[in-house]
Amino acid sequence: MLERGQSTMLDLLMDNEFFKLLFKVIPTGIVLVDENGNVQAINPEGSKMFCVEPLKDGDHYRGGDLFRCVNAKNGCGVATACQDCILRANAMLAIKGQSVSRQKGKFCVIQDNEVKQFILQVTASPLVYKQNTLALLIIEDISLVTELSGLIPICSSCHSIRDDKGDWVSIAKFLQEHSEAELTHDYCPKCSKELLNSRAKVAVAKNA
Repeated sequence: MLERGQSTMLDLLMDNEFFKLLFKVIPTGIVLVDENGNVQAINPEGSKMFCVEPLKDGDHYRGGDLFRCVNAKNGCGVATACQDCILRANAMLAIKGQSVSRQKGKFCVIQDNEVKQFILQVTASPLVYKQNTLALLIIEDISLVTELSGLIPICSSCHSIRDDKGDWVSIAKFLQEHSEAELTHDYCPKCSKELLNSRAKVAVAKNA
């Protein structure tokens, strides 16, 4: 943790105009965490993602307290579930000098008096400054990409899928509406063989 009298990480980030601008415009959540789990800095995209106010000088919050994690009722890092927290676990690995990439996990918070679940993808790496090691977390909300879960009714005959509105739609339409996948058309080996056989029969019939 930065000692008394040293510039806070937030001050250092705001000291240089280029880094100040870069920190503000990066279109993904950036969080800097110290060895005690306190958030030293969070960029605007991170604040927007978790619906929290920007940090002010003198603010000392652990991640779960700042983001209103459902497991932080008695403080961030206290509950048994905190040991497997996607944010805390990767931050502590980075503090120990280990880099981690694209780790995925659930993170539940309280927003507007309701529980909101995120599916987060976290990349973390150690940042050493004046003998102090911080964890640099890059946090992405991939909830929309991974929202296909649970039991999805599919017709045994036409293979249409029943969506959350009760409508039966094609598999292609369902995937387009519930994921970021881009669909392209091709033939599987079985259908390709059937198509070639069909064309061959037509050609034989014409020449008969």
